[in-house]
Amino acid sequence: MGTVLIKAVSFLLIIAAGYTLKRVGLFGPGDYRIVIKIIMNITLPAVIITSFADFPLDLSMLGIIVLGLCANLCMAGVGYLMARKKDGDHKAFNVLNYSGFNIGCFTLPYVQSFMGSFGVIVTSMFDAGNSIMSTGGTYAVASQFAGQGEPQSVKRFFQKLFSSVPFDTYVLMLLMAFLGLRFPSFVYDITGTFGAANTFLSMLLIGLVFECNLDRNKLKRVASNVILRYVCATALALFSYFVLPFSLEIRHVLVVVAFSPIPVMAPVFTEKLGGDVTLAGVINSISIIISLTVITSLMVLWQI
Repeated sequence: MGTVLIKAVSFLLIIAAGYTLKRVGLFGPGDYRIVIKIIMNITLPAVIITSFADFPLDLSMLGIIVLGLCANLCMAGVGYLMARKKDGDHKAFNVLNYSGFNIGCFTLPYVQSFMGSFGVIVTSMFDAGNSIMSTGGTYAVASQFAGQGEPQSVKRFFQKLFSSVPFDTYVLMLLMAFLGLRFPSFVYDITGTFGAANTFLSMLLIGLVFECNLDRNKLKRVASNVILRYVCATALALFSYFVLPFSLEIRHVLVVVAFSPIPVMAPVFTEKLGGDVTLAGVINSISIIISLTVITSLMVLWQI
């Protein structure tokens, strides 16, 4: 238990450092984008490659990819239903800010630290399904309701999807696993060194994007969004733990993944569609606090 709490506190301190450095002006409002680029194009792909070093392929685990996709669709559907009597912009906001899982920049570093390479594999497979929606699919759906935004097409959707380096890395490593291929061992040593920076950078990023400024008149909407989000997350966790026919180790990972916060890209996409980006940022930040608390509690409970 002591080890878990020490790691959790260290994560919180890194997040606090990122937020403090932003507040004192060492980092500007848009500097977080640089950190995102480093994570998404270097450290996160390195973590994924390293986690496949000793990956035992189990075809039944491919269902985890489908689970990641379906979980996104269900949460987006709940968001839409909650705004069914509202205008199109409200529907678009809900679709973006109810769904998605911040795995690469939040949950994966947690799993990497507490659950090892096998946990990273399970999380990555869920994220392969999640990425289909969170890297552009949900935005494409939301743009159909909003009054503005870039026109979407099937071609554009797949261009966005396959322009995601982590997603491409998942696909490559899964294909190699199917074909029984592996990189030379020194490659995994190199990617392991790069990937070691992922946890620190991811927690720092959370601090850089954290916001707590909100008009009191919008508190009800924030509360509604966050409560329903975590009701859905709890339902997904219970389904994963009690219904899915996987080993206890896999089900533990899926429960943790279910409580991932809302993706960092949700406020970005909200801004693109002309939505309330401040509101989206506050909801995102609150979801990070809740997810930190829940996931740390699970680690202590399971004594991982």
